Amino acid sequence: MSGDAIVIIEDNEDLRDEIVDYLRRRGRAAVGCRTLAEAQDVCRQQSPAVVVADIHLPDGDGVTFCRDMAERYPDIKWVLMSGNADLVRQGNQARTSAFAVIDKPIPLRTLDRFVADATVRRAR
Repeated sequence: MSGDAIVIIEDNEDLRDEIVDYLRRRGRAAVGCRTLAEAQDVCRQQSPAVVVADIHLPDGDGVTFCRDMAERYPDIKWVLMSGNADLVRQGNQARTSAFAVIDKPIPLRTLDRFVADATVRRAR
């Protein structure tokens, strides 16, 4: 997995699998991670184009993770998501390099458009 790969960080296994399966059916190389630690290992070993991260995870928050990882991996585009409107608002107000901060649940087709747009911007 490298280049145009997509990493999905979501602790809800059903949702994570649904997103990963959908993106794969759309021809994208997608991998799912349950924790930030797992995603950090994937990012270190590979070079994903986009990381889609839940904001609230068992081992930390996606906003801080995005901010910290963007310093180390400036070419990765970040999409943050949350089912909590307050967290989405905080994510939008935080100074991160996130390409987008979105509400869950999000239609998979819409998420795919965010991923496609982020991938195009990464290529520029």
